[in-house]
Amino acid sequence: MCESTESIWVLAEHADGVLQPVTYEVLALADKVARVTGGRISVIVIGHPARPMAERLAEGTGLDVIGVDAEAASSYLAETFRHLMKAAALLHPPRFLFLPHTTTGWDLAPGLAVDLGASSLSAVCGFQGGPDLVFQRRILNGRMMQDVRPAKGRPVVVTVVPGTENPFASEAKKPGSLRIIELQTPQTRTRPLRYVEPPPSSVRLQEAEVIVAVGRGLGGVDHLGPIHELAGLFRRGAVGASRPLCDMGLLPLGCQVGMTGQTVSPKLYIACGISGAVQHTMGMKASGLIVAVNTDRNALFCREAHYCVVADLNEFVPVLIDKILRFRGGRPE
Repeated sequence: MCESTESIWVLAEHADGVLQPVTYEVLALADKVARVTGGRISVIVIGHPARPMAERLAEGTGLDVIGVDAEAASSYLAETFRHLMKAAALLHPPRFLFLPHTTTGWDLAPGLAVDLGASSLSAVCGFQGGPDLVFQRRILNGRMMQDVRPAKGRPVVVTVVPGTENPFASEAKKPGSLRIIELQTPQTRTRPLRYVEPPPSSVRLQEAEVIVAVGRGLGGVDHLGPIHELAGLFRRGAVGASRPLCDMGLLPLGCQVGMTGQTVSPKLYIACGISGAVQHTMGMKASGLIVAVNTDRNALFCREAHYCVVADLNEFVPVLIDKILRFRGGRPE
């Protein structure tokens, strides 16, 4: 196990004992950093029990894995995870600590940076140079990129935007080393009571081949009918939404696409009246064909899309439905 100041840590994200796919995307970026800096990666798994997940990671990645086991870590709580991570870092001080830029990462990273006396870089989507790295991050809702060089002599806590990298693919022929650290946690000022599942929804966005997503440009709930009708013209079609529409209650949370919603990769993604903030586009950028419908030809989504239709969605969508029905002889597929 590498104990140098150039060690690179990746905090694994998991839920109900299942490792989240975003962990492997963060590993991919950390692997690139390791190749440039000569550092060595250790994956940190905090949980109770930590061993099963830690063993799977060591076997699947060939990387060093440290399992941090504490009874209080059976469910996520920022206070608990901060304490355990700080205690583990005293044993193996990292130079870089990478986390996913998810709700958990947002919650945990700033406090960890304070605890470790580290620089804190959020929403990172790449880097340049070496060995003095310059990290790239999106600012102003994705309208601009910012280059940031962390201070020398300090650890660096980095949150990585989902979708930045393809998942890590190991070339190792044998499992990585595994170490389990059992720690005690102090009494915290808060404690989790229960998790509330979102209401059930018939929408299965991750299985859809065609997604018709809608944003603020919709104008109101009265205009949702054509959106559902367009999605219903495809055998595996579904309706998606940006976060504001779900926050307003116009569509259920199960429809939300983006960093705080679902990550999807349909064959066709039709974005209607969505500005294109990075929080949304990071959840669908792997789509096969992206079509944006927006009255603003300079909207961010028009830059992400393969095709941009400059039109009012409430005028365009009914015309598109009519054209599809005429092409099919008047009946849905």
